[in-house]
Amino acid sequence: HTHPSTTNKDIEMKLSEAVSIYIKMRDKKAQMKAEFDASIAPLNEKMEKLEAKLLDVFNKTGMDSVKTEFGTAYTTTRVTASVADREIFMTHVKENDDWALLEVRASKTAVEQYRDTNNDLPPGISMREERVVNVRRSS
Repeated sequence: HTHPSTTNKDIEMKLSEAVSIYIKMRDKKAQMKAEFDASIAPLNEKMEKLEAKLLDVFNKTGMDSVKTEFGTAYTTTRVTASVADREIFMTHVKENDDWALLEVRASKTAVEQYRDTNNDLPPGISMREERVVNVRRSS
């Protein structure tokens, strides 16, 4: 419900200005982030070289950590597991009843398709939808 003195043209101008300002701010933010990332790149590079040197010493000496007057350097093992062959992996899980190898997460796309087809969610699934605003630049 608009004020009588406010026309749709006025509202469109204000919205147009808001979108323009938003895009300028987003561009500025991206530029600032790029400049910041570039400014710390040499520092990151030097730190990575020091990490590599420390790891090399640890590997050659069999040490896991070293405590100094300034602090402690220590190693940890980072582990990642990924599915190289889905079919073989899933066959193993099913045949050996080894479901602990899986993490349970609902596929948003599949749940949406199920909901659209069945007018209901799959059992045990809750879904939240939130209306948000996005801004796209004119081409």
